[in-house]
Amino acid sequence: MSKLDEKKKKKREALFAAAFNLFNTKGIRQTSISEIANEADVAKGTFYLYFKDKFDLRDKLIAAKASQILMQATREVGLDMDHLNMYPLEDAIVQIVDVILDRMSREPELLRFITKNLSWGAFRQISLEDESAEDMNFHEGYQKLIDASGRRFENPDLMLFMIVELVGGCCYQVILYEKPVTLEELKPRLYESIRDIIANQEIS
Repeated sequence: MSKLDEKKKKKREALFAAAFNLFNTKGIRQTSISEIANEADVAKGTFYLYFKDKFDLRDKLIAAKASQILMQATREVGLDMDHLNMYPLEDAIVQIVDVILDRMSREPELLRFITKNLSWGAFRQISLEDESAEDMNFHEGYQKLIDASGRRFENPDLMLFMIVELVGGCCYQVILYEKPVTLEELKPRLYESIRDIIANQEIS
C-alpha cells in the first residue's frame, strides 16, 4: 500500500470511528457532518471525498462493521477460508453465529447500532460494492461457504436474510435485557432453527 493510500485509509477509519461514537451517543439525526469531521480531526470537505452524506457513511459503516465481525469470527472459530469444504455448512454458520453473539454480549453498543440502523437493501448493496476493506466482505465470505459446501440452495440470499433476521430479532432483547430468557438458554433453540432454515432451503 502506498503512503497516499495508507493516509486515505487512516482518514476513512477516523471518520468511521468518529461517526460510530457520535451516532451511539447522540443519534444519527442529531449528529452533523461538521461534528463527525471535527471528531475525526479532518476538514469538512474531506468527508465528501469518502461519503455522499451521513446516511451513506452510516450504511458503509454498518457494512464494514458486519464484514469485520464476520471475518474475525471466522478466524476465531478456526475456519480456513481456502479449505472450507472441510466443514459442514450448518456447523460453520452456527459456530460463526455463536462467536458473534458472544461478542455482541460484550459490546452492547455495537449490537444497538447495527440492529437499530441496519437496512437490508443498503447493507446488501454496500457489502457487494465496498472494495475499500482489506478483509473479504460479508457477502464474499458467505458465498465461499456456500460454494465450498457443494450443495445447492433455492435462494442463498433469502437464506442469509432469514438467518440474519432471526438472529437479530431474537437476540436484541435477550442480550440487552435477558428477556424472555438468557442468551445461553436461547442458543440451543436458535441454532436448531438456523439448521432448519438451511435444510429447508436446500435443493435435493
